[in-house]
Amino acid sequence: MTSTFRVLRTSDDTQFYWELVNTDGATLCTSGEPYDDFGDCLAGLYVFRGRAAESPLNDRTRKGAQDRIAETEFELVPDEDGGFDWTFQQTTGEPLAAGRAHPDKAHVLADIKAAKATAPTAEVVVEADEPVDIEACNERGHETPHAKRYQIRIDRQRYTVDRPAMKGRELLALAGKDPVTRFRLDQKLRGGQARKIGYDESVSFCAPGVERFMTVPLDQHEGAVAVLELRREVMLPDHDVEYLDARGLPWETIVDEQRLFILVHDFPLPDGYDAGTVTVALMIPPGYPTVEFDMVYFDPPVVRADRKPIGALSTLIIDGAAFQRWSRHRTQQNPWRLGLDDVSTHLALVEEWLEQEFVKRPRHA
Repeated sequence: MTSTFRVLRTSDDTQFYWELVNTDGATLCTSGEPYDDFGDCLAGLYVFRGRAAESPLNDRTRKGAQDRIAETEFELVPDEDGGFDWTFQQTTGEPLAAGRAHPDKAHVLADIKAAKATAPTAEVVVEADEPVDIEACNERGHETPHAKRYQIRIDRQRYTVDRPAMKGRELLALAGKDPVTRFRLDQKLRGGQARKIGYDESVSFCAPGVERFMTVPLDQHEGAVAVLELRREVMLPDHDVEYLDARGLPWETIVDEQRLFILVHDFPLPDGYDAGTVTVALMIPPGYPTVEFDMVYFDPPVVRADRKPIGALSTLIIDGAAFQRWSRHRTQQNPWRLGLDDVSTHLALVEEWLEQEFVKRPRHA
């Protein structure tokens, strides 16, 4: 037996509710109460869908039954007309689902059994005209339901579309990228990683893990002989992207042997080093931005023009190149400031480390 969750508007068109119907079109249960917010309605549906199978039955029609036996439970109770009714309760006391009353207890128990068996795999269909925000669904860990309309985010802009899938070139055109061949489209997946989308590749908005999209300009080398594709294999917070773009330096995010890095190319060095620019690599720690950046990596290795030694150096292979690691760390007096520190402040610290090298070991006169 298979069932379907239907998400609808109330008859007065002011609220939302859901119902679970079986293959015959009969309603097994509905949301406990209508919702003012569409997102809350979906969230309540997915809680019921995820917990129905494992939640026990609390038959409160029996003598000596307990008021509560589990965090979430099916409660069978007598109704006002001498029959039986049931709800799906959570510890807050608010019913997430309500069944159909019936004079026959066995009939009500069969409905509960059917709901427990079919809810976990039931397809979710939004019949209301409300657009489904795919980013919000995936941030909550829910699959994106089938709907009439979807809200998607490309870069920082949100768009509402009436199709469940679009090709890469269509998404670029929607974002105003013209010609589309001068841009690449990346798809951000749950967990922070990104995947390149081909121009003629179809992207389903209902696919698991799809959150949002980002466009990447394809910069031309001198003479337009070759195209440099800047990779976006890891998605950064919006403020970090804005900062890196504003600096005007080519930058990438990559996954290298399960380690995540930001690469900033053509990073200028202060006077006193034998090179004018380098590529700077920052290792993105798991849990960033809650967890701090640490150290910095350079390619090619940074060398002082006066050939004085630089302390606390080692080598790390990143993206196939031997990067020079500077072992530099924040102090207990100046720790990582959650909500304040980010890529911009760490790169500022890198610039300070480069300058301080000549304070610790002054240049030759």
